[in-house]
Amino acid sequence: MIDRELYRLYANLPVYRRHIEQAKDIIQGILRYVKRPYVAFSCGKDSSVLAHLVLQFAPGVPLRFLSSGETRLVHNVDDVLEFYRFRGAEIQEVNIDRVFSDEWINATWDEQRKAGRGDLELLNDNSFDCIFMGLRAEESRPRKISLARNQTSGLPRFCHRYKTGKRLNMIRCCPLANWLMEDVGAYIVEHNLPYLDWYDYSGFEGRTTARLTGDAVRQNALFWLKKNKPENFAVLAKRFPEFRLFV
Repeated sequence: MIDRELYRLYANLPVYRRHIEQAKDIIQGILRYVKRPYVAFSCGKDSSVLAHLVLQFAPGVPLRFLSSGETRLVHNVDDVLEFYRFRGAEIQEVNIDRVFSDEWINATWDEQRKAGRGDLELLNDNSFDCIFMGLRAEESRPRKISLARNQTSGLPRFCHRYKTGKRLNMIRCCPLANWLMEDVGAYIVEHNLPYLDWYDYSGFEGRTTARLTGDAVRQNALFWLKKNKPENFAVLAKRFPEFRLFV
């Protein structure tokens, strides 16, 4: 359950206001360097907060959303998408369906999951020069190390210009790097942002993806889906009979 009153109280703390101002400074700072940024948007709590912040200063920045065949069976992503679309945001959905598409109809869950590991790069193309990402150091040690090490001199804090690979010369900007989960929850409550209904089960401590990943299954996503959306679980279990072994 989401303790909204607790987050309202947290929103009164100086640390929360300081983190918001730091994020805004990073966003405004990097916008002076780039011409064609986008927000990597998953409809999760972090990307939703990030989108709300970025759009205050650059309302034309698109929200690019990578979805799959199971996305809308697992999460109420359209509630989040419509919130931003109604406010004028440009939503660019990239759908890569390895679940129900004809060419993948015989693949196991594990086979299609492994095949999709590099799909996030499909959000990038040569027309973009910056990607806003909702990465936070608190989430894991590897992420903390990456955010600390990958910062380019001359750019705002937590911004990194790629020097190699498919993102050559693109800038990664992570304005929420220093935020805590409490900051994210307080911002959502303060601004009445919609959120995925999974968080009512896991709290904002939980993590979500637009795909049914191994981490999601380990966090009991299938148990939750069978209990709360049995019709949707039945569709997925018919497609992937192995799911019945997890519940």
